[in-house]
Parts: sequence; structure tokens; C-alpha cells
Amino acid sequence: MTTPPSDDNPFRTPEYAAPSAMPAAPGPAPIPHWFSVKVRITLVACVVAALGLGSLGAMGIYWLDSAGPPSDGDCLYLTREGGGKLAYHRVSCGSDAATYKVEDSYRTATRCSLGDYVRFQTTGSSARTLCLALNVSTGDCLRDVEDEATIGKVGCGDPAAQERAEVFAASFGSEDVCEDADKVLMYGGSPRRTVCLRPVGENI
Repeated sequence: MTTPPSDDNPFRTPEYAAPSAMPAAPGPAPIPHWFSVKVRITLVACVVAALGLGSLGAMGIYWLDSAGPPSDGDCLYLTREGGGKLAYHRVSCGSDAATYKVEDSYRTATRCSLGDYVRFQTTGSSARTLCLALNVSTGDCLRDVEDEATIGKVGCGDPAAQERAEVFAASFGSEDVCEDADKVLMYGGSPRRTVCLRPVGENI
């Protein structure tokens, strides 16, 4: 019977535990399986498109400024931009979008003539104060009459129509001509006039 070798044999080759898995070498994390080449191409295309739109917006602003501020008799409409600031957009006076007309413009004045003008101040080296009057004729119908940035002309049969305009030339200083009107606007510039805004359902 053979006796197994003693554990105290100094020449015995020691037995080592199997080595554990080596830690991963440092480096970038593997790309998730969902971040495929197709996804990356789509993201790049979206970024390029966004940059293109931004350039168009900047060019539009440049063109607007290069034309200079509106002059007396020009027509425009207003929009509300970031921070609640108003911006103007010049349009033809015959356009339905032309909700305001520049009745007077001043380089230094901070006040307009007597009346219900919307005072709009431009900025920059050619800063001006624009005195804006509602650009309407008798029979025009309006929506959003209480908001300078969204007021607009619409068909009188449009569900959004709120008020119908009636204009009295050479009338100023008396609201008698606007009996039962929801809103009365008077303009003391040239031409002097009173604008009555009545509910759409009323005959004018």
C-alpha cells in the first residue's frame, strides 16, 4: 500500500488557484447596441437641419433691419417674441395681415399725438418711436382685439371674429357716434377719425 506523499514535502510543487478573469483594460465604454450607424446618421442630419434653420432666421432679421425702420404710412403687424418683447413685420397696406398703420414716426419723441395709438419703439442706431393706428375700414371684422400682438382681420363669418369696425372720418373727441360699441378708438392725427368696434352680429 503506497502512502500518499506528505504535505510537508519541501520539494512539492505548490498548487495555485485558477486565476480569476483579468479586469478590462481602461478605455472608452462600449457603444450601446441601439446607437447604430443608422441612428448616428439620423442625428447628424437633424443637427445640420437645425443649423440651417438658424441661419435662415438670422438672415431674415438682417434683411428686416437693413430695410430701416418703418416710415409714415407704412403698414405692419406685431408679434410677441422671447421675453414678451414685440416685433414688427412690414406688409402691404392692402394685406389682411396689415393690422396697424404708422401714422407718425419720431426720432426723439416719446409720446404720440392725442388718441389711442399703440406706441412702438425701435432700437439701434436709427431708433424711432412709431405711433400705430388700427388699420381698418368700415365693415372689417377682427379677432383678438385686446391683444396688440395677435389682433387680426378675419372674415365676418369666421367663428373667431369678435368685433366689426365702423369708421367715422373727421370725428374726434366724442363717443356719441359709437353708441353701444364695445370699444372706441380715437385718432387725432391726419386724418382725424373715430373707430367703433361693435359685436359682429350687429348691423352697420
